[in-house]
Amino acid sequence: MSNTDSTARVEPKQGLAGVWGVGKAFGASLGDTAQRLSTRISFWSVIGTVALLSSVYYFVFAESLYDSQAIISIQNKATVSSGVSSILGSSLGGGASASESTETTQYIYSMEMLRTLDKDFHLRDLYSSSARNPFWRLWWPSVDEDFLWFYQYMVQLDSQADVGILTIDVLDYDRHRAQAINQKIVSEAERFMNQMNATMQAQTMKFARSELVNAVKAVKTAKDPQELSVAEMRLTAAQQALAAAEGAANQQQVFIVPISAPSLPTETTKPERLFDVLSITFITALVYAVGFLMWSNVRDHRKA
Repeated sequence: MSNTDSTARVEPKQGLAGVWGVGKAFGASLGDTAQRLSTRISFWSVIGTVALLSSVYYFVFAESLYDSQAIISIQNKATVSSGVSSILGSSLGGGASASESTETTQYIYSMEMLRTLDKDFHLRDLYSSSARNPFWRLWWPSVDEDFLWFYQYMVQLDSQADVGILTIDVLDYDRHRAQAINQKIVSEAERFMNQMNATMQAQTMKFARSELVNAVKAVKTAKDPQELSVAEMRLTAAQQALAAAEGAANQQQVFIVPISAPSLPTETTKPERLFDVLSITFITALVYAVGFLMWSNVRDHRKA
């Protein structure tokens, strides 16, 4: 019998056993590769590489941005009388509302505001220009969602809804354009408030007149003195509410008071290059340390 015939032939495993064997071999290969890399890649080589790459990005590619800041106060003048509040409050809500700051913030961040700004400042072309940072630009300008996301990064809002104060920071590559965009945002926010006032006043008047009509009908259809007395009280209240609503309609209920006009920046403030590089390096060191400890525990557990 020949040596070939005497040698036992090892047939490859089939089915799940074969899959398990391949997976086990692949896992062992990955483990060996990771172990070799861990012995060759030191802590300082990783930290040095990350610090170098982040420094190249921030000091070579990252563009300097000017920051124009404006601070506005959103006031709600509650001049509606108690009669209006009692009658109209159930449907329209009476007194001051805590939602004006939120509504203004949502409008500034809306696509409607962005379209207005794009019409005046051509932001879509500006953000997607080939002259911009290749790692941070609007790569798909035709996609409105991406355009809006990039705009919301360039316009930063800090809302203190409890006191009605809104801080608007506009970032731009040109300091004069940053101020002009901020001025446009403030003026459009004021226009939005005026439009909201007009809508609220129209709804108030409509409801007050409807309530008066219903009160008059109740007086006419009253069948006994008790019903008539109640209907007349309702009519008196409706008349007072309509008079108060007409007076309130002639006054601005929600308005914007500028605390600080949009500033003209004299120097760039973003990015904070040195701070960003140090932050990235520190986070990398932390992640490396945690990963090294986890890998050491896994390795010791396998040896045990």
